[in-house]
Amino acid sequence: MDPGDPTGDPATGERRCTGQDPLLLLQALQTLWSTRERQQLQEEAWRGFAALDDPLAGLLDMLESCRDRRGEGPSLEAWISRQLQCWLQAQPRPSPAQHSLRLKQLQARAIRVLTESAPSLVAPLTSIFQLQDADRSCLLVHVHRLHHEGRFREAVMLGTTLKLQPELDVEKMSVPLLLQDKVALVERYVAGFPDLQRRLLALMDSWCQPDFDIKDVASYRVTAAGAAASGEERLGLAAAQPSSPK
Repeated sequence: MDPGDPTGDPATGERRCTGQDPLLLLQALQTLWSTRERQQLQEEAWRGFAALDDPLAGLLDMLESCRDRRGEGPSLEAWISRQLQCWLQAQPRPSPAQHSLRLKQLQARAIRVLTESAPSLVAPLTSIFQLQDADRSCLLVHVHRLHHEGRFREAVMLGTTLKLQPELDVEKMSVPLLLQDKVALVERYVAGFPDLQRRLLALMDSWCQPDFDIKDVASYRVTAAGAAASGEERLGLAAAQPSSPK
């Protein structure tokens, strides 16, 4: 079946399934995941994808049913997403037409999933649902939401993958990560954007001035309790305490 022609409403996840039930497929994969039989797991996943009425909406059904997608380390949800990405690339099926209502509905669901997920889902979902071509205002809303929730790493990774950097405040996005010593992530964020690189360098140069006060960056709302303190130490900004007289 053409994934661009599903039954039901992909925006809400309400679909009339005549093929494989995505949640039953998820249950089968969860059982195999615990056994670490990767070859059997892949074979079952690919058979399941082929039996789904709508593999794209089916993936979202599975991801939305998972209670906790923010865990660290390898996750079944990220593995399924990458496997579906590979499966779609190997199939002669047409993708949903760009800018179609069908694709926009799927993209809206995928973006909601991303805001509740670990960073490992960003790359496969961006590829599967063509999120780089989604409505940028909607994408920006979700990046800002992640940042507001203190999920700075996820916000920067999503902004980087979707190439939203020119429309985001580089200081606001970078400062919390710099204070947490995640310099490499910030470097990737500004890579390919000379203007953003210059602004970031100017910001960091200002931190080296004698009159700089770490409180000047307090407005960036670093929520991690130790981030600002550790940032002070790394930047050499902590005030020296006088030694007690003997």
